[in-house]
Amino acid sequence: MLRRVISGLIGIQLGLFSSIAVLSPVRGEVEARAAAAPQGELRPEASPPPVQEAQIHALIQRAEALFRHGEAAYRRGDFVRAREAFDRAVDVILEARVNVSAYPQLLAYYRSLIERIHAYQLEAAMQGAEFRQQYEPSLLEELAKIELGREDIEAGERETEEITLDFPVTITPEVRQFIHYFTRNPKGRATMEVGLRRAGRYLELARRIFQEEGVPLDLVWLAQAESNWRPHARSPMNAQGIWQFIPGTGAKYGLRQTSWLDERSGLEQPTRAAARYLKFLYERYLDWPLALAAYNCGEATVDRAIAASGYADFWYLHRHRLLPAETRNYVPIILAIIAIAKNPERYGFSDIEPEPTLEYEVVPVQGPIDVRLIAEAVGTTPEHIRDLNPELKRGYVPLGESYAVRVPVGTGEQLIALLERVPVGNRDSWRIHSVAEGETLQSIAEEHRVSAEEIARVNDLEPQVRLPAGTRLIIPTSVRRRPLESVPGVELTRLSVMRLTIRVRPGDTITRIAARYGLSAREIARLNGLSPRAKLRAGQTLVLAVPSERVKRSSASRTSSRTRSLAPARGRRLAHRVRPGDTLLEIANRYEVTVADLRRWNRLSGDLIKPGQILVIYRQ
Repeated sequence: MLRRVISGLIGIQLGLFSSIAVLSPVRGEVEARAAAAPQGELRPEASPPPVQEAQIHALIQRAEALFRHGEAAYRRGDFVRAREAFDRAVDVILEARVNVSAYPQLLAYYRSLIERIHAYQLEAAMQGAEFRQQYEPSLLEELAKIELGREDIEAGERETEEITLDFPVTITPEVRQFIHYFTRNPKGRATMEVGLRRAGRYLELARRIFQEEGVPLDLVWLAQAESNWRPHARSPMNAQGIWQFIPGTGAKYGLRQTSWLDERSGLEQPTRAAARYLKFLYERYLDWPLALAAYNCGEATVDRAIAASGYADFWYLHRHRLLPAETRNYVPIILAIIAIAKNPERYGFSDIEPEPTLEYEVVPVQGPIDVRLIAEAVGTTPEHIRDLNPELKRGYVPLGESYAVRVPVGTGEQLIALLERVPVGNRDSWRIHSVAEGETLQSIAEEHRVSAEEIARVNDLEPQVRLPAGTRLIIPTSVRRRPLESVPGVELTRLSVMRLTIRVRPGDTITRIAARYGLSAREIARLNGLSPRAKLRAGQTLVLAVPSERVKRSSASRTSSRTRSLAPARGRRLAHRVRPGDTLLEIANRYEVTVADLRRWNRLSGDLIKPGQILVIYRQ
């Protein structure tokens, strides 16, 4: 994808960067400049517009400030905010209109930034902290390292069998070299086999959408080169999903990216976005290899190469090394993969059994709701629901948000019926239990640590009823809570449930914190995405859910600067200053309002907010 780079400690190759201000994005201007060049003459590449030293310094300062915010969040144990701040620090450099490799000071800083972030990632991983969303390496990270052997190169020069695709393209020796690599080289063949198997899950969906968008069906195999068909594939530069969209391009094509949802990792939406982006690139260049090249390195890089050479022809640009090395390999790799995938038997892959197609139906749900409840309602595992809904980053839909959840075919009505029995406000904590042979209300109650009487009441049963195997029971998970008069530094107004942020003390465990606040260790662990036995670090922050009816206003002298009022007084107009790392969703949850309300009160058209911005909030 645009500006994908590999070199330094995690392999970032800065040669892919190019100024996006050099050429007009209008194809006609590129064509006019290309037509003006003498045929066969290679013109020197145009220089990017100069950037003042002060601008470079300001760019570094902005990135460094964000990095420092991330560093501070990391030291507090707030790994989510740390990851977001680190990502934004990198984005400041990547999204700047400057050729990074042309400025030694910026180049050195960028490499240093990546190395420092990577060091924190390694430290967090060793501590078992949830510092970053789990993802799998992008296949392009591996493909970029391919070194063709002499046998591959000679085979590419020698082989002449006819290969046809469903779009006009020249099959060159470079393509045949990669065909040989993917069929004869053990590592290349293993990569190809994995992709051919996994493609079975998504191929039918991709072909349908590409056909609807008017894009050649063979190009669905772009997904194999990008990610090997893995929704959670992510590059070091934050390109993500089957189609490897970076945040900016994903947003441009309507893919939502919030603290709980990243549609770049989804199924239908990013596939349609990829088809539309490819179609846009083809209409720009009227050449599919050039469109594929631009998908990899960006339109600006391709435009500059065309303007420098006078030729709008990928293979000419390839021969004269006017495109980044990764892109020069990227296009022949895709064409080789397509050739093999169209005729696997011809290349010795006849024994590959594709994985079954993902089949599902869609049910609209309203948050808060946990995927575990959905899985229990439809009789499958949470892992299967996550596979069907890979864009859900944290395994739940939060309060005030709606989502079209995918569930196994034939289970949609069952989900709707069971959810109607669970109060909306409890769908992120209550559970559904399928009765096994020999179980009783009492044994089930003991397993879930609730009373048998409460289970009977919620399910409209007699306390001594005999339960047939297979009966589905709603389990109203509850916890013992002591009054919070003794909790220091909390000033809260009356709400059904309050969320507190606390700081872990030396020697604290989740069990000790649960006892201190009269809560359940399991519930604290669930709220924070941890195991109940997870080791905590002093200074780490945890979120607690506290019942408001047990909260009493503490004296002002006991109010700590590390806690805050989570619910302003009734009817009050508030002003919230956006901090680095804030999102609309987090702010909405903090003040118990909806994202839609925040947008309406502040005349926001989307989710973009900036540090220092003032948001108006009303409490009724």
